[in-house]
Amino acid sequence: MPSPILMLHGAGSARWAFDLLTPHLDDRFAVHAVDRRGRGDAPDGDGPYAIELEVEDVLAHLSELGPGATLFGHSYGALVAAAAAPRAEGLERLALYEPPMGGVLASNEWRERFSARIATGDRDRAVTDFLADIGGYSQNEIDAMRGTPVWDARLEIAPTVIRELEAESRYELPAEALATLDIPVLMLVGSESPGWARRSTAAYAAAMPGAEVVTLEGQGHGATSGAAELVAAELLRFSGPAPARSGG
Repeated sequence: MPSPILMLHGAGSARWAFDLLTPHLDDRFAVHAVDRRGRGDAPDGDGPYAIELEVEDVLAHLSELGPGATLFGHSYGALVAAAAAPRAEGLERLALYEPPMGGVLASNEWRERFSARIATGDRDRAVTDFLADIGGYSQNEIDAMRGTPVWDARLEIAPTVIRELEAESRYELPAEALATLDIPVLMLVGSESPGWARRSTAAYAAAMPGAEVVTLEGQGHGATSGAAELVAAELLRFSGPAPARSGG
């Protein structure tokens, strides 16, 4: 029976961010790519946003899946995954693709400019700036997204970005809690990713001495879609040998 994998997307996206990745995992995993709170199927809840609320969401999902699950997060979703992992009972593996370590994604001035664009209705420029300045996407990559359903989806959820950037600006990497993890940990980082991603990956790896760090050569922050087969291959390798097939 396939083991479950819970997949957490980054800021400015939703579970559709893994649409190109999940087909490569279906033979090995029972894939659960979920919407984080405030988009898609996930309600926002009452009161102000907090990373701790996201952690509680993840723990609830993992409790439903039961023991033996793999937890995979990309970008901000990886930050949430790492924060939840030390508290998760029965978690078998943790895989993180460029989690920000706190205080590295956007300056106060950048966040104010982004908020102003959202307030004036210029979501196209806000999303463009986010992908270029934070995600490290090239102009050609951004232009290729325009006019697609994914671009429209990004525009729709753009207002959720600022609260996550603000939360990340105050976040402190939970080094002591991460040091208690006694499960296999895989960290993925693109050779062409932004500087913050490489620095953050190194910081998380230092907090978890047993973590395996794999560099995705020639890739940046968006390899879950731009090089989905490569990311899938690493997750499959990390998960161990495929289960034996029964029958003749």
